[in-house]
Amino acid sequence: MTCCTAGTEQGTFEEFAGYWQHLIDGCSEPTFFDSLTWQKLWWSEFGANSELKLLAVRSGSGDIKMIAPLMIDGSEISFLGSTDLVDYHDFLSTDHSAAGSLEAVARAVDEMPGVKSINLQSIPGNSATITKFREFAEKFGWNVEIRQEDVAPRLALPESWDAYLASLRRKDRHELRRKLRRLEAAGEIRQIELTRPDDIDAAMDAFMALLRMSTVGKAEFMTADRERFFRSVAVALAHENATRLAFLEIDGEKVATSLSFVCRDVRYLYNSGYNPAQSSLSAGLLNHAFTIQRSIEEGLRVFDFMRGNESYKYHLGGVDRAVFALTATRQVGS
Repeated sequence: MTCCTAGTEQGTFEEFAGYWQHLIDGCSEPTFFDSLTWQKLWWSEFGANSELKLLAVRSGSGDIKMIAPLMIDGSEISFLGSTDLVDYHDFLSTDHSAAGSLEAVARAVDEMPGVKSINLQSIPGNSATITKFREFAEKFGWNVEIRQEDVAPRLALPESWDAYLASLRRKDRHELRRKLRRLEAAGEIRQIELTRPDDIDAAMDAFMALLRMSTVGKAEFMTADRERFFRSVAVALAHENATRLAFLEIDGEKVATSLSFVCRDVRYLYNSGYNPAQSSLSAGLLNHAFTIQRSIEEGLRVFDFMRGNESYKYHLGGVDRAVFALTATRQVGS
């Protein structure tokens, strides 16, 4: 590893691999985006035109306290991955306040002469990065702006399905029960959930087909490179028991699907699709409802709908959490 500044080191995925999971294990709420598998796969697919800047901060005893997965594109430094594929970003640290480590990272970035701007997207609202990194960047002479980028509704899961239904607003509870009865009258209903790598690999064609037929926007979003990434990351994280690929079937026909990832005790709904011909049966929403039920039965603590304010998330009990972006530019003459 090459030393870039006191307290920080620049390295590779391979050099930091031994520390990566240790830091995730010590985080208060890591996401699957933080995993080494996700970061490496994203970089291999989309990082060709950028320069990798993996920074680590060591304590006085030599332990790595923080990893900052960053990249440089032109004169801008940012997290790996943009908002098209990554809902949450942050530095990886076991120190929840992380003040000393964030100061070291801010100093390291400040000492990179080619970097003129900082763009840190998709930071969860409860992260110390929002206030602390701003404080240290301003200390080193940067002009910093923080803005709310989006919302990411999430649901605290109760101990039972009945308790979940009781927690919904009266109108939403009534509507969900009505939709479930109508679905049950439509034929033989089954939701299947795949977790094994081989099963997920074999079912990704069906997932892609349902996602693309959902809306024109989703069809345009799923470019060849994104499809390649979806397939590779779904299978790779299945080897870590993190992937959940669900399908809702009516009389044996797949009519809705969702791709989720579980990290610790949180299930993250990454993307989904449905057959518009089944819109009258609310197939997409009910597939999510069944997935929430499975999550409760699995003993998970939170169901995270991820970024975006689509109405179905609130009908199913989602409560907004803000997501922020921090941008900074060097002051003239600094």
